[in-house]
Amino acid sequence: MRGLIVAVAALLMAPVAAAVAQQAAPPLNAEAARSLSDFQNFGPHRAFVIGADGRAAWYVGVSGADPANAVSSALKRCEERGKPPCTLHVVNNYTVTGADWRAQVPARSADAPDIGRVRPEPYWSMRGPKLAAGLIVWSHGYMAGKNATDNAPQSWIGRFTRMGYDLYRFDREWIVDWAGDATALAEAVRKAREMGYRRVVLAGQSAGAWVSLAALARGAPVDGVISIAAAHHGEVIKMRGDTTRARSEWQNVIGALKPGPRVVLVNFADDTYDIGGRMAEARAAFAKSGLDAVVIDNPEGFKGHGAGNDVAFARKFGGCIETFIDKGTKQPPC
Repeated sequence: MRGLIVAVAALLMAPVAAAVAQQAAPPLNAEAARSLSDFQNFGPHRAFVIGADGRAAWYVGVSGADPANAVSSALKRCEERGKPPCTLHVVNNYTVTGADWRAQVPARSADAPDIGRVRPEPYWSMRGPKLAAGLIVWSHGYMAGKNATDNAPQSWIGRFTRMGYDLYRFDREWIVDWAGDATALAEAVRKAREMGYRRVVLAGQSAGAWVSLAALARGAPVDGVISIAAAHHGEVIKMRGDTTRARSEWQNVIGALKPGPRVVLVNFADDTYDIGGRMAEARAAFAKSGLDAVVIDNPEGFKGHGAGNDVAFARKFGGCIETFIDKGTKQPPC
């Protein structure tokens, strides 16, 4: 009987011991606490790890169907610093200290429905329309022959999630019907408003930036649009010298934007998808219409169509982009 009691007691204590083991990570020192605060400015997939000395290591903006690569990269970085054991502390926006993240982080946030063709960011906790500060919808770029639906949002988007925005995605595998995509995105925004989201922001890169601007041109009731290296017509070299259609459609989209929402346009030097002169055309159109906008044209130190993916871009411009969209205040370096 005594043996049975001991065995039962051991079974009862096992979950408690496991829970204690999960919380065995060292406390964050001042440096790690600052690092965690910095980490929260960046988007998914992301992971934050604490070493035995209390120092932090982390990875952000990692593409993939789930956060596994972000987790393994952050753990590897911690181990390479020579301070194991390394304890996983945060995965995306879930605190998992010491636990198996797959058991703690659901693939889909509870009570986060699709909104038309817009879906919640996987493995990301949502507040819902009544509690969230707003909704930001990320639209990815597209590369022929590659499924881009697992591409991470550009990491500056963490500025908005830190403010309390829910993060959704507008995934498209193809771009043959950008006008139809833009109409669907505008309709999703209307549904989000009906659900109770107080603020809605559209953001995207390349084809995703184009469709976000086009949705605004179709009357999407948004508070702001962030366009990073907007493109739709492919690389300029493949246009064989005829940029007529690309320029005409750009001018039509920009010219259709009306005052009210705030718009951020970013364009980079050496962008092989850029026909040239588009930011000057945008400035002229906005001056005529009175639309409130920030145009970041060829920022120093950032080159190429994908330059917005760089964490350095998020560090330099994330704060001023968020401040302009949220408050209408234009701050350096925007």
